[in-house]
Amino acid sequence: MSDGRPVSGQLKKFVFRGKSTANGDTRGEYLEIKIPELLSAGYSFYTWPSAPLLAWYLWTQRRHLRGLRVLELGCGTGLPGILAAKCGARVTLTDSVALPRSLRHLSACCEANNLVPGHDIQILGLAWGLFLTDVHSLRPVDLLLASDCFYEPSQFEEVISTVAYFLDGTDARFLCAYQERSADWSIEALLKKWGLKGALIDLDSLSESSGVEAFNMAEAVLDYPDSDFSDDDQTPLDISFNQAAGHVRKLTSKLDNNQLLELYGLFKQGTEGKCNTPKPGWLDGRGRRKWEAWNSLGDMPVEEAKEKYILLVQKFDPEWSDERATKMSEQWVAVSSLRRSPEPELIHNELSLLDAAREDCGERVAELLRQNPELRHERDDDGLTALHWAADRDATKALLAAIEGGCILDAVDECGQTALHYAASCGHINSTKILLNAGASFLKDNEDCTPIDLATDDEIKKILEGAKM
Repeated sequence: MSDGRPVSGQLKKFVFRGKSTANGDTRGEYLEIKIPELLSAGYSFYTWPSAPLLAWYLWTQRRHLRGLRVLELGCGTGLPGILAAKCGARVTLTDSVALPRSLRHLSACCEANNLVPGHDIQILGLAWGLFLTDVHSLRPVDLLLASDCFYEPSQFEEVISTVAYFLDGTDARFLCAYQERSADWSIEALLKKWGLKGALIDLDSLSESSGVEAFNMAEAVLDYPDSDFSDDDQTPLDISFNQAAGHVRKLTSKLDNNQLLELYGLFKQGTEGKCNTPKPGWLDGRGRRKWEAWNSLGDMPVEEAKEKYILLVQKFDPEWSDERATKMSEQWVAVSSLRRSPEPELIHNELSLLDAAREDCGERVAELLRQNPELRHERDDDGLTALHWAADRDATKALLAAIEGGCILDAVDECGQTALHYAASCGHINSTKILLNAGASFLKDNEDCTPIDLATDDEIKKILEGAKM
């Protein structure tokens, strides 16, 4: 922690509390962070006033930090970053590469809070404005932190250029707390030069109501529920709309974020009408963009939104048409799309393993796996196995048959998701229980989300959390 020179020190404790009424518990949430300070060793060994303020703000947003990739610049004793790590974020703390003793002290601060450098939290020497190999490996980040980095005007542009580098081409945000030292100092010109925009956060209006979802932008158009109604219950417009929605799932890899957001907004307007949810909080960059895509449609009628959605799908894929989708009566169009019930006696012997899993034909699944055990490894173009399809459709007979037939329980698709991810995210209680009873693991997907992170149904969450204990 030191180079052998005697220094005076103290252990400072920062206590963060928050009310909690879950399950009748009124004791509240509590987090204590210990920071060893070396008062005579230099400015980077002392917790300056901006750091507790930034840490406090992060504490108010603690429910949205889990899983976020967080990078703190010039962190000194690292209070904000350590708090973010304790709240479940994946944190990298950086300070000047020219101050190795400061970096060693930073490691000591982490260890004082039971965070092991290199395992629970990362520490790296960094030079503002200098982008070496180690710096490139830090991208992408979700949240960039800095407390009191704007204390020396000659270094303002170095800080801003570093921030601009990490934010470029991403949905990341930069959160900074600073102490005003001179009314003549300003970073507005530098923000404009580097293509950035800044805004002050009103601390009096903090809210813990916003949420951060773990998904990539392609998933932004995929979060609508299963359609459980038949074509007989729908108008021709509804039928075309649902067919278009199913077809979109096959296009996501070909569309950019703006196209996906446009589709998302029209889908939400077409299914729920005018935007009826509060704007997500500051930390939820992706959620805010989704909300804005929906909210921007204002009072657009539901029928108009559906028509525009269909036309947009046809624009993005000119080869697609309602007639083509209708002819796919015995095929599948997408995960969580329209369910189809084959005529068992007529089609049973023609169903593939994946078809049988989708249609909940448990006997056919068992038969195929008995005849050819190697089919347990079969996948579709998106990496989905029979277990994935059965879990997605809550096809419990097929799911049990696939498990008993030896299908790999923790097989992952192209996004790193298992069948348990699918069952949890779709809210399928029976499928979730079946997979847990079979020993399914709580793996993280490519976005670092476990099935619990993706679950939105309270009962599903209780089941998963109970199984994980």
